[in-house]
Amino acid sequence: RIYEYYLEGDWVRFDKAGKAAFAKEWRSVSTTHERATLAHQAVGIALAAILDDEHEASAIFLRRYLRKHTRALESVDYVSFAKSEADSGVVQMLQRRVFDLLDLFIQRFESWQIGLLFRVMPTDRLPLLDDLCLFRDEFDILRDLYQQGFETACETLRYPVAAQNTVKQGKPDAFGSTVPSTLQRKTNPRTMAAFETLSNFEKLQYVGQVPGWDGWVALLDNRTRNAIGHATARHDLRTGLVLSDAAPSGVPYLKVASDVYGVFDALCACLQVLRSIRVVSSPDFAGGQ
Repeated sequence: RIYEYYLEGDWVRFDKAGKAAFAKEWRSVSTTHERATLAHQAVGIALAAILDDEHEASAIFLRRYLRKHTRALESVDYVSFAKSEADSGVVQMLQRRVFDLLDLFIQRFESWQIGLLFRVMPTDRLPLLDDLCLFRDEFDILRDLYQQGFETACETLRYPVAAQNTVKQGKPDAFGSTVPSTLQRKTNPRTMAAFETLSNFEKLQYVGQVPGWDGWVALLDNRTRNAIGHATARHDLRTGLVLSDAAPSGVPYLKVASDVYGVFDALCACLQVLRSIRVVSSPDFAGGQ
């Protein structure tokens, strides 16, 4: 409720819900930055109960992104970019989309919670999971959650890329001349608008080439998306594998559940990225001077 009122800008009910949930710990505030902080702290408490522990890759990504974001704030072009994203309604739309999707993931939590095993098992014990067959058939739910989460997370990638471009090249639209080695392109996009026309795979390569961000990008495995999203994909209960023309050897159902867990983790980080852009775009932020 707190985040819902935050998105709607209903500050009376925002404070009422906050005080009901956190009592004396809640404080009434008036700036965009303070309200965003309270709203995301509240959501963070709820998400922590689902994630159990923050994935190391997400933690590293967020720390390094926020450092780059803070440095990029010295650029008038970067602040202008953030404000234009908010003025167009894109930031608010993505905040709503990510939040609603996280809510859907939580509603369907029983379908993918077993994926936690891949996060808590010691590395040397992970091979044991190869012999664990999960005879539960909610593949349609897992597939839809993964695809929706993957697509939505990729829609937020322009913000880390804009921060990286600004820190390295001086402005959001400056991609430099070095093309990611994993792509067959000969040139980079000339603007952020051109970047948005790239495929999700290409976008992920631009984020993944940044030191420390590759682990987070791995949570958005394009191969998994292609395998389970293929029209021929089906869950074979006899073998516990998800089979498709794109992955004829099969993907363990348990691994699919784990990948859904990873996408949920990635979306949680996306919410924090969007918070940083929303704050910069607000009237009470005086940066880039």
